[in-house]
Amino acid sequence: MDAILTGIVQAVFHFLDLEVILLVVAGVLLGLTIGVIPGLGGLATLALLLPFAYGMEPVPALALILGAYSALYFGGSITAILLNTPGTGEQVVTTFDGYKMTQQGKGARALGASATASALGGLIGVFVMMAAIPFVRLFMYYIRPPEMFALGLLGVATIGVLSAGSVTKGLLSGLFGLMLSFVGYDPITGTPRFTFGNLDLFDGLGITSMTLGLFAIAEMFHLFAKGRSIAQEGDFSLSAQAGSSVWDGVKDCFRHFRTIVEGGVIGAGVGMIPGLGGTVAMFFSYARAKQRSPNPQEFGRGAVAGVIAPEAANNAKEGGSLVPTIAFGVPGSSGMAIFIGIFLILGFEPGPNLINEHLDIVFFMALAIAGSSLMASLIGLLIAPYIARISYVRPQVIVPTLITISFMGGFLDSRVFMAVTITLVAGLFGFWFSLLNYSNAGIILGFLMGPLVERYLFLSLQAYGAQFFLRPISLAILMAGLAVIFVPYFGRRAGGKVLPPKGVDQ
Repeated sequence: MDAILTGIVQAVFHFLDLEVILLVVAGVLLGLTIGVIPGLGGLATLALLLPFAYGMEPVPALALILGAYSALYFGGSITAILLNTPGTGEQVVTTFDGYKMTQQGKGARALGASATASALGGLIGVFVMMAAIPFVRLFMYYIRPPEMFALGLLGVATIGVLSAGSVTKGLLSGLFGLMLSFVGYDPITGTPRFTFGNLDLFDGLGITSMTLGLFAIAEMFHLFAKGRSIAQEGDFSLSAQAGSSVWDGVKDCFRHFRTIVEGGVIGAGVGMIPGLGGTVAMFFSYARAKQRSPNPQEFGRGAVAGVIAPEAANNAKEGGSLVPTIAFGVPGSSGMAIFIGIFLILGFEPGPNLINEHLDIVFFMALAIAGSSLMASLIGLLIAPYIARISYVRPQVIVPTLITISFMGGFLDSRVFMAVTITLVAGLFGFWFSLLNYSNAGIILGFLMGPLVERYLFLSLQAYGAQFFLRPISLAILMAGLAVIFVPYFGRRAGGKVLPPKGVDQ
């Protein structure tokens, strides 16, 4: 308990540093800007911010990145409500009632409700995360290399399977990422692998280059292929007539406070389950609000509770998804998969070492998410009508700009031109794979987890022999991984065609 209190106090001092506060604000502004560009989403945002982690101290780097990531989702709700164009894939749920309210002249009220629900939901998610940390620390004593190896395989299988068009494609995506991680020196024997004599490949493909390619570059190709601006015609005027103001939306949240609490708990709970992500959280919360409403027929026709419930769940899931990410190295969402790469760049290894030796960093991340959620809501309401106009910018302007930034980020990774080539090739393959319904999230997670899985396999064999997988906890984890893979097949044979849910943030 003393360690936990010390970690909380240190985290508060970290957060109150002026440089950290300014970086959180800068991240929030960046996240709001990117959030209103549909198609980029959390993965592309993290990919674009990944190069900033190099050369920065851990606390400032996390302040900037978490600020942007936390603000992203409210930024996405702006276009979802005003233009019927969700900024992130899962926020299609917000359009059900948010856009209807805009058509009824209540766009400002919907934005006020969304902003308040996002802020409160983020606070609930952080509270759940902080409450879970003491219990997770106790569980850490039972986690050894065999369990970490099994958890790594489970994370790769889960993210890959749940974000691909089929179980087979998801599993192949994760295995392909694992294979790519083997390029470079063998960490145990020092033998070069798959380098073909190229010195630039001896250190591997590079986390930043692969991430920028698979997500940022690939998404830009998708956007350019559309050949038109994301939004066409829309009305950005926010009515302030009686019953339609931003303040009315804020008051709605307190009238529906139970909906926010339930949405926050659902979001945080779903976030702790690797692979489900924001789509499942938002749909569950929306369904629960509709089920409990005295007027369920109003949902889908402009019910303010239909905006409050999914937005509360969407922000709360981030606090929940951090728990398995930092504790076991198993990401609660595809965005958290990229966070594993960020941790590695900053010198932290997700798992028992992070949660036991750097507790102040863990609690700082919780405070950064909470503070960012509040700032995003306050700032977003002031600039929403103006920032949403970015959706009108032609892809011929947006695409070259972001591709250039991606190439620069890839180059900064290793200071060699090969990094730019890797970024471009990864972008081409990422674009192609997504068209074929393979999982780019599964590929990048396999790539990030490869070195850890390989090392824990070596340690397990050295310490426990070939029977290490028979340890009770590791065996249970491996059985859960097999269930993730084979249950959809059995379901298809028993009841027809059953596909895994598209539950990972895109």
